[in-house]
Amino acid sequence: MGDKFKNLKSWIEKNDKYLSIAFFTGGFVLDNFTLTRIDLLFDNLVLFSYLTLATLAILLINLIQAGKLNKIETRFPAIVNGLSLVTQFTFGGLFSGYVIFYTKSASLASSWIFMLIIYGFFIGNEKFRKHYKRVDFQLSILFLAVFSFMIFFLPVIFKKVETYIFILAGLISLTFIFFFYQFLLKFVFSNRIKRSQKSNLAKYIITIYLAFNLMYFFNIIPPVPLSLTEVGIYQGVVKSSEGEYLLNEYDFPWYQFGNYFMKVNGGTVYVYSSVFAPADLDTNIINVWQRYNEETHHWVVVEKIGYPIKGGRGEGYRGYSFITNATKGKWRVDVTNARGQVLGRVKFEVE
Repeated sequence: MGDKFKNLKSWIEKNDKYLSIAFFTGGFVLDNFTLTRIDLLFDNLVLFSYLTLATLAILLINLIQAGKLNKIETRFPAIVNGLSLVTQFTFGGLFSGYVIFYTKSASLASSWIFMLIIYGFFIGNEKFRKHYKRVDFQLSILFLAVFSFMIFFLPVIFKKVETYIFILAGLISLTFIFFFYQFLLKFVFSNRIKRSQKSNLAKYIITIYLAFNLMYFFNIIPPVPLSLTEVGIYQGVVKSSEGEYLLNEYDFPWYQFGNYFMKVNGGTVYVYSSVFAPADLDTNIINVWQRYNEETHHWVVVEKIGYPIKGGRGEGYRGYSFITNATKGKWRVDVTNARGQVLGRVKFEVE
């Protein structure tokens, strides 16, 4: 039996790169089949189970490396390598889930920095496989994963999209990592851990926490759990007695499609949008109408028009705004939440 596990360990070490890619891909594929809506219990249970598995795997890896489970390691020599793959699978699953949910809420014009970080950890997960045995790296990635989860999980639970919810998400994440680290320090490492690892862990956690706060207050983090499902410009929008929206579309020439700015005539211009929000979450959506000043080369806010939305509709809550006597020039309308986080943008040019 011992020889079999030694052979398994050798096989895992020999094929580590390919197994790492396979576990990484497995987490991504599983998420694409299972994750559908940010407010569904099942979807959140999937992500929570990833976090739980990652935490347990980190605990077991460090127990074995500290010599606390010598009998298990002797009997199963491949266990540390196997647990590292489990850790990679769970983090791969988590960050692929975050890619799915954050992408739905992101406007690349304002959130590309944050999305680049999430995509970077998602794609780079396979490259990190050699670091998953280091406790400072493990806990830093775990903190990043927990914080990213809490940012959209707490608004779903509390039915609110407010600044204090984000602050609470950060405090819960810090508290979890602090107590988990203290547990490892006392019961796993017997208060013996390399000073460099302590220093690195503190630097990584502080950097991640400050970076997330800066990105949130500069409206770089997407406004999860809200997401824009539809947006467009129209000549007219009428709400029927049955509650349906009748849209009078512009007759764009075929050669205009794909243009950066769709050309429209002056007069009254409507922007119609549909915004998804979790069930029982009521909030406000703002349409920020802006016109480009050719002299100063800046976008100037002409008008801000808000309206309330109610969560729960799968296709999103529908609403619209309009301006009259739109003057000649380039225009854009940002669809934002009450804090100014951009869900999406539509552009047009008045001839």
